[in-house]
Amino acid sequence: MLALAACAEAHPSRLQAPNPLQADWTAAVGELDVGDSDQHCSAVLVAPDTIVTAAHCLFLGTAQAPASPYEITFTPNKGALPALPPSRGVAFKGVGGIIRGGKIRDQDVAHDWAIIAVSPPVVGVQPLPVAELPVSGMLQLVASGDRLVTAGYGNGAYEELRLQPPCRIVPQSELGLSPENGLVITDCEYRVGDAGGPILLIDGAGQPALVGIFSGIGRNPKTAGSLGLGVNARNFSDYLRPSGRVIGSEALHG
Repeated sequence: MLALAACAEAHPSRLQAPNPLQADWTAAVGELDVGDSDQHCSAVLVAPDTIVTAAHCLFLGTAQAPASPYEITFTPNKGALPALPPSRGVAFKGVGGIIRGGKIRDQDVAHDWAIIAVSPPVVGVQPLPVAELPVSGMLQLVASGDRLVTAGYGNGAYEELRLQPPCRIVPQSELGLSPENGLVITDCEYRVGDAGGPILLIDGAGQPALVGIFSGIGRNPKTAGSLGLGVNARNFSDYLRPSGRVIGSEALHG
């Protein structure tokens, strides 16, 4: 059993200071609020009018039915400067599956994504390009010098995006698992509220490519250590054409 995913957590009453280490691309990551709930997730801007998040974020709290897009609020760059206005959801462009929060089955993680149209479009922020890569391609880029970076609004940092400590993509063979390109398994720190946050590769020029989004936390079947489980971005990349920027492996490698 790998997955034990959940994303929602209550907002604290205290605002925290922006993180001075944030890079420019972080403005495309935002906090996702659903309805009147005091719980939230993270989300990523992939086109001026489109965000991607985890599907189970539509079922925050004890909700038995998914939120309507009109109940969703996305605030990019929350807690940092420049302060950006929120955008509201207006439609679902695609949902990987009907997945509720709490315990998520291993086989559901690859379907734990939702693409949402928002209005007004976010201006002054460069959406993150989406990379279509098998896990082997990600590992190849890391071996050639790309950095793995993850981020989110989880575990007490609800008003501030936090970049996670250095971590790595874990080859599934290392866990005794058969290859499954729908999943991105990392040893990255995952915190409640990080679901929907980005899993990125940053090249030598500092350019990011979204290779996945966080779904939840799992356990290493060999060591019982924690794993950060994510959805491979190529699971939802087809839903982003033509508005989003989708990069094939050839562009990333060459």
